[in-house]
Amino acid sequence: MNLLRPVTASLLLSTFLLAHTARWAATDPLRKEWTHATQQKQVNELSQREQLENLQRALELHQTQRQLDQLRQQEASRPGLAAQQLHETQKQLDQLKLEQQLNRVQHELQLNHIEREQNPLRRQEQIRELQLQQQMQFLQDQSRTKLMQQELNRVR
Repeated sequence: MNLLRPVTASLLLSTFLLAHTARWAATDPLRKEWTHATQQKQVNELSQREQLENLQRALELHQTQRQLDQLRQQEASRPGLAAQQLHETQKQLDQLKLEQQLNRVQHELQLNHIEREQNPLRRQEQIRELQLQQQMQFLQDQSRTKLMQQELNRVR
């Protein structure tokens, strides 16, 4: 009888551990799927945020271009330093537009790469890195656009 109790306790403990392990193993694919779905949602949100930021950038650039065109019309009758400054500002604006196009393509490639990443931790890290890159790029673009607008206002 004394031998039966430790064996019974051992069997019960083994059964409990096996049941817990089996339950955990059964939920592991669900966890992976949930993690992947959550990360895919983050990638989609990141893509949407980038699209919104791109629209904001395009609007700011369009406004700056319109302001530049108005100044050109005003200065057409008066050649000189202002015309040179307008030309330089146009070059800067064109350069910024090209850089933004390049950044959009690079971010799109990075998003595609992130979507193919199998390791959930690495994928999450890549999502965070891309978010930071996008935020920094957006702020830099805003700053450059504001500087160009200030330069145009000064020329007026």
